[in-house]
This record gives sequence, C-alpha cells and structure tokens, in this order.
Amino acid sequence: MAEPALTNVFAFTARREEIARFFQDVLGLRPQAPHDDSVWFESTGGATFTVHDREEEADEGDEGDEGDEGGFVPWFHVPDLAAAYERAEARSAVFGGMRDGYFLARDPDGRVFGVRQWR
Repeated sequence: MAEPALTNVFAFTARREEIARFFQDVLGLRPQAPHDDSVWFESTGGATFTVHDREEEADEGDEGDEGDEGGFVPWFHVPDLAAAYERAEARSAVFGGMRDGYFLARDPDGRVFGVRQWR
C-alpha cells in the first residue's frame, strides 16, 4: 500500500491562461496536453502543479470554500480515504462532505486541502 503523499497543488483563478503563462515564463514549467478547464504542468519527480479555472459552484454560505481567488489547494493521496475522512470529520475539518472519490478539509488555521485515495 502506498504511503500518504502530496501529489498535486492547484492554483484556482479566473485568469487561467495568464497565470499559467506566468509560471511557464518565470519558472520554466512545461505544460502537458491542454485541458478544457486547466493547465497541468509536467512533474519532475514532485507534486504536479495545475492552474485551474475558478469553480463557481459554491453553495449559499460556502462562498469561498473551494477555489478562493488567488489561493492554492494542495492535494494529498492516502491509502484509505474513508479512514482519513473519519479522522478529519472527528476534528470538524471536513466541509462539503464526501464527494465523488475525494473530500475537502481545512487545517486548524483554515487552509483548504483536498484528499483522494491512491488507485
């Protein structure tokens, strides 16, 4: 079974092309094949960096939970998603509940992170 690992960092924005070009120009990152809603950069042994369209689907009262303008969301893969969800829920860290194969949570300082299970 794989160990928990940081696998992705998402930068949510309303200016995907401009922000992606910034990271290409400044850091020399190489984009993968195009996606409709995001630019994924080649990983060179670390986590994958993705510039993603800002999600506008926040429920009433959850404004800003997912995809805050200018924010970053690190994604962690774990060997047992249900167990990680249970532990996060016990600390009142989960928001939005279990989604389609992942959940979002906040650390004690309020930073958002995503959790998926290794496949």
